[in-house]
Amino acid sequence: MPVRRIVAGLVGVAFAVQAGNVVAATVPFPDMEKSWYRYREAVEFLHSREVISGYPDGTFQPHQPINRVELLKIVFKGRSDVTPVQRRCFSDINPDAWYAPYVCAAERRGIVDGYPDGTYKPERTVNFAEAIKIILNAYEQDIAGVEEVGGERWYAPYVNSLDERDIFDQSGYLPWEDLTRERAADLLARILRYEEERVIPRLSSGCGKAPLDVPSTVTVNGMERQFLLTVPRNYVAHDPVPLIIAFHGRTNSNEQVRKYYGLDREGTEFLIAYPAALANGNGSFSWSAPGDKNGWVGDVAFFDALVETLAGAYCVDMDRIFVVGHSLGAWMANSVACIRGDIVRASGTVGGSSIFTKCAGPNAALLAHNPKDNLASFSETARTRDQLIKENFCAPESDPVEPVSLSCQSYRFCVDGNALLWCPHTIDHDERGVYYPHTWPPNFEDAIIQFFRSQD
Repeated sequence: MPVRRIVAGLVGVAFAVQAGNVVAATVPFPDMEKSWYRYREAVEFLHSREVISGYPDGTFQPHQPINRVELLKIVFKGRSDVTPVQRRCFSDINPDAWYAPYVCAAERRGIVDGYPDGTYKPERTVNFAEAIKIILNAYEQDIAGVEEVGGERWYAPYVNSLDERDIFDQSGYLPWEDLTRERAADLLARILRYEEERVIPRLSSGCGKAPLDVPSTVTVNGMERQFLLTVPRNYVAHDPVPLIIAFHGRTNSNEQVRKYYGLDREGTEFLIAYPAALANGNGSFSWSAPGDKNGWVGDVAFFDALVETLAGAYCVDMDRIFVVGHSLGAWMANSVACIRGDIVRASGTVGGSSIFTKCAGPNAALLAHNPKDNLASFSETARTRDQLIKENFCAPESDPVEPVSLSCQSYRFCVDGNALLWCPHTIDHDERGVYYPHTWPPNFEDAIIQFFRSQD
């Protein structure tokens, strides 16, 4: 089979895959180079329709929280413009301000309310729940159950409406979290494309395409990177399949972990990719690059390019992207699950910690580590667990769960189904009977696959 070279992450570059061309997502603004490719697509889509624009310096500031008036502007411009106003609809809204038409139009239509003191507070940031309510009300969508739900979960009918239609998965964000500019663009573009073009965001662009040759490389930052791929035996191009990216450790290659992880055997309905890390020249491998800043891992670009490639070639369920790893591969998987917490649905790892930074969103996680492990720090993995307790808003209490052979505990009340399982196992010997507390526990792949299957 000829090698297909797939170029990802370069502006305007096409890469060939058998019968046609798949074009990598462009970078619409220079400061979006590290953004998730679907966020770049959303910004480009809205920018081409003159719904959004950048700042005078040419940037977009994708991670900047969007405020109340900025959101109203893109919501109205997404459908139609608004007529100017000649009155003061709130005490702090000057009729001459650029945002006055949008605020007052929203007030007239009952889309937004002011505060008891008669103000609107235009510069206040918007969270996900507020944004979803504003957009759906602005587009006059009939949301069932709004009248019956109140209190702290007033937003549930709005969130459920998007989740049930596969427009926006509620597990990938926190309703009370500030909405960033790139995620605001993604949210609006999803709703517009669903309504106007019947595009279902949960489905990747590869859905419905004829079967392709299995690609084996991607080019990331000018370097060709290899990966192994397992396609479900009964794969059908119009049925979305979940995707697993399985990272290997410091001393075992992707070929080696493909054998002992056992994922191909247990996860027969999954598309499974095994990327190859950078070789250090001494028999070891690395997932990070010189100069990586705190809170970032350079090879997230490899993950991004790999997902973009596979999503363009196969029918991938974009709401069910998972990561797996052991040892250094566990550190990489946990780190990707944090940096791309708004993308990764769940992780399953053994004997590895994570970078420690604010994560992009909550994700379900299964963490296993032997306290006797002398090759990877058990305390650092426990710290990763503690980070996930906070990110997933779990209670500190936990309950025993399967597999009990690995001493697994499930933390209570984690937000929106983002379960956290902690397994401080006591498997001290490998499959050959050698003392090796750093081992991949017997049949752990079954626990991972069952855990992933439960994340609907």
